[in-house]
Amino acid sequence: MRLGSLAVIPATLLVSAAVPLSVVSAQALSRTVDEGTFLISRGGAPAGRESFRITRSGTGAGESYRATAQVALGDRRIVPMLTCDSTGSPVSYDVAVQGGSEQGVRLQARARPGRFTSMLRTRDGESTHEYFVPSGVVVLDDDVIHQLYFVTLKGRRSGSLTLLAPRTGAQAVASLENQGAASVEIGGSSIAATHFVLSAAGFSRRDFWIDSAGRVLRAAIPDRGLVAQRDELPR
Repeated sequence: MRLGSLAVIPATLLVSAAVPLSVVSAQALSRTVDEGTFLISRGGAPAGRESFRITRSGTGAGESYRATAQVALGDRRIVPMLTCDSTGSPVSYDVAVQGGSEQGVRLQARARPGRFTSMLRTRDGESTHEYFVPSGVVVLDDDVIHQLYFVTLKGRRSGSLTLLAPRTGAQAVASLENQGAASVEIGGSSIAATHFVLSAAGFSRRDFWIDSAGRVLRAAIPDRGLVAQRDELPR
């Protein structure tokens, strides 16, 4: 038995040694900046939920974000995974949709300087699209709430920004308006918040409320009668 144990130790050490120090360092610096669940209602009636997690890794210019979620909205299931650079601009975006009219839809998109290229696979085949994008572009999927986190990243509180929805092909310059201080009630507690309005041609208007750390507490899409609110206080 001792010989068997001794044989395992060198192999373990070799595996550890094979992992680059840069990877270990990045993993060590990775931390969750927001995580939770939005309860979604339409016209006041329960319509679904979105469980999400946003992590940050690296430092300085090498900082990056990863946002993942599972969205249940009616009979559809949406699983997005977005990777962003330090400014919140997309590096990659992958999303799968099951159910409804989009059964079996898969999208893969990747960025390179000034470009964002997507491939959409549906039951009818494949299509590709290349977008010309400025720095600071933000991905905002029609049916995903937590991505609003990247709209106000790095202290952005008003002005214009470019929005991109690769799944629908929409791209537009949006206006972000700060509506001032407000409060959001979550689990019987009133949380201080700031209310924003985001509007752009080709995109439904979003009203959303964030806390002092930039975490989205509540969002509404009036055109679709949707309201999303956390089921518990941010952790």
